Amino acid sequence: MKLIEFPQNYPDEASCKEEFKRYREAQGIVCKKCNARDEYWWLKSKEQYECKKCGFRMSLKSGTVMENSKLSYLYWFIAFHLMTSTKKTISALELQRQIGHKYYEPIWVMMHKIRLVMGKRDDQHKLANELEADESYYSTRYIQEENEFTGAKQALKRGKGSQRKTGVMVMASQVKVSRKTLKASQLPTYMRPKFIKMKVVENGTIDEISKTVEKSIEKESSIKTDKAKSYKKGFSKFTKLVMLDMSKFDPGKELPWSSKAITNSKNLIKAIHHAVDAQYLQNYLNEFCYKYNRRYFGEQVFNRLLIAAVSMVWY
Repeated sequence: MKLIEFPQNYPDEASCKEEFKRYREAQGIVCKKCNARDEYWWLKSKEQYECKKCGFRMSLKSGTVMENSKLSYLYWFIAFHLMTSTKKTISALELQRQIGHKYYEPIWVMMHKIRLVMGKRDDQHKLANELEADESYYSTRYIQEENEFTGAKQALKRGKGSQRKTGVMVMASQVKVSRKTLKASQLPTYMRPKFIKMKVVENGTIDEISKTVEKSIEKESSIKTDKAKSYKKGFSKFTKLVMLDMSKFDPGKELPWSSKAITNSKNLIKAIHHAVDAQYLQNYLNEFCYKYNRRYFGEQVFNRLLIAAVSMVWY
């Protein structure tokens, strides 16, 4: 959906609410109390669903990403649109300015809830076939603590283990495609990136890496990665494993798609948000991966996000 089309499709609060209701009912209404599915009455006067079996009532927002939110449906739809209509993103401060809301905090919370939805949706699928896996460190905000007696600030570590760096495991699947036009110097086929996953690994331990890759990658996949000590055991359950000593190779050539994902995501976060807290870094990575994985969806990204927003269970 293009910017000029948004006010035509969703001109007011009523149109947004009606569209949200239509999408939610299409995905199915589940009673919070007895788990009955699609057994309900819609109480128009109260704008609530009532379960036919147990009589429990739920609001239209209940059980969705909008639960407990006092922001209007129109604000949520604007956020859905602005966060999916561009390849980059938008900051909470800019969204607050665009919609003219008085307070920053509820807009910030709304955007992070949307990013959580994006992450939950991508977590329903695992990467498969041929993959690259690598680890990188992202700059995150850290406030130095002061000694209460001397007033001296806590010393900061350098390199790996720095308080201002957060580890991220980056995984990229690939697919082999044929070239439409073949030059003399080119091969008839080449590898093209398909999907990516980026997961924060706080400590970078073998156990943490192992659990992260198991949740993200199918066991039968073929993986190319760095020849690090923690990776040897962290990827031990995968039989099709190629480990390279990256001190002897160029990561941009041997692991091109994971390297590009790392570079692009770092530049994007730095340009839009300037600095992020380590505890929220995963949310920003969720947004980057969600849009990257749907880069060929075109105008359908908005609809897909709306489906995810009404489908994710928050209680």
